Amino acid sequence: MNISAVVYLTVASSILILDKYAFGEFGLSQPVIAGAIIGWLCGDLRSGILIGSIFQLIFLGGLPIGRDIPPDGPGAGLVAVGAYFLLRPSHPHEASLIIAAILGLFASIAGGALEIMIRRNNEKLYHLFVRHENRFTVVHLGGILTAFVRGIILFLPFFAAASIINRPVYIPPAAPDLLVVIALSVGLANAGYLFFKKRTIVYALIGGLCGLALFVL
Repeated sequence: MNISAVVYLTVASSILILDKYAFGEFGLSQPVIAGAIIGWLCGDLRSGILIGSIFQLIFLGGLPIGRDIPPDGPGAGLVAVGAYFLLRPSHPHEASLIIAAILGLFASIAGGALEIMIRRNNEKLYHLFVRHENRFTVVHLGGILTAFVRGIILFLPFFAAASIINRPVYIPPAAPDLLVVIALSVGLANAGYLFFKKRTIVYALIGGLCGLALFVL
């Protein structure tokens, strides 16, 4: 096991996931952005963007509306990208990509379960603040610490598992292309569900035309 790489990726991913749970979403934790950052840190920006883009499409429709807790798309993307770089030294590109994708999908489920835990803890911190308003700084730091520990709990087991999978796995060369096709299909289905409705079709068309104009110009 490459302990230093596991710790490095765990800490980096736990910091990036704070964007979703502690600092207000600036987009850094989104799979395509986080994938690019992890890829850059690991010296392979292209692979990081590729894997991040795949998971961005897969979880495009997962919106935390109200009390709904969707699968953890940002966590899944970070796990997949980090696992890929841990697997690549001992596996071909195709096998590394597929195994990393599988680990990422499992991480999305685990991340959703952990989000329930963090919401309950944040609720306790909120009630503590209501009773003791002078403890605002302590309560806020407690929320940040909770989010960081959640990241450690999520990422460490998956990265450790990726680092100890040393037996080569044969994956057909066409598998990565198939994974991209599946991600595109899921992404288009999610986009259709989100945007192509009677109430939003006009805005979707305007946005598409503006994007096309920017591309042409």
